[in-house]
Amino acid sequence: MITSGVPPAQPPVPPSGPLPGPLPGPLPARLSGRARSVRLAATGLCVALLVVGTFWGDDDAFPFGPFRMYSTSTPPNGNIHVMVLKARLPDGNWREVPLESVVVGVNRAEVEGQVPRFQSQPALVGRLVEAHDRLRPNEPRWTGARLIMRYLKLRDRRFVGTEEKVVAEWLR
Repeated sequence: MITSGVPPAQPPVPPSGPLPGPLPGPLPARLSGRARSVRLAATGLCVALLVVGTFWGDDDAFPFGPFRMYSTSTPPNGNIHVMVLKARLPDGNWREVPLESVVVGVNRAEVEGQVPRFQSQPALVGRLVEAHDRLRPNEPRWTGARLIMRYLKLRDRRFVGTEEKVVAEWLR
């Protein structure tokens, strides 16, 4: 038998004598009846808000309401909505451009959350064009822009086609 020169492991030895008693120092104070009532009421209020938010809440009610993007799904025969930005180039052609903060100063979700404002104030689309001019001075200046809602149509959970509707348009 070959030995490595290391003694075999010994089983742990239990400590001898009495186990240590409670830690030194004062005991924590107990809550008064009023403090317990306040904590119970606060807990009850939070639970009630969570229940109400779960069934009737939306993104604005977070953390007491669900994030809609995680709590819903598209029906098998429904539409998926995607906001698209098309820019009119100096030659008059329209081109789809990324709806991202590095291109127009805001991201797609921020624009989608403001659709009613863009519909009622199409001049706001011009602010996206101005932001593009500021953020990308070496690219050709756009002569206009359109916000378009693209509907990806599903039938039995399969893609069957696309429909587009102009939400707002702005031209220089």
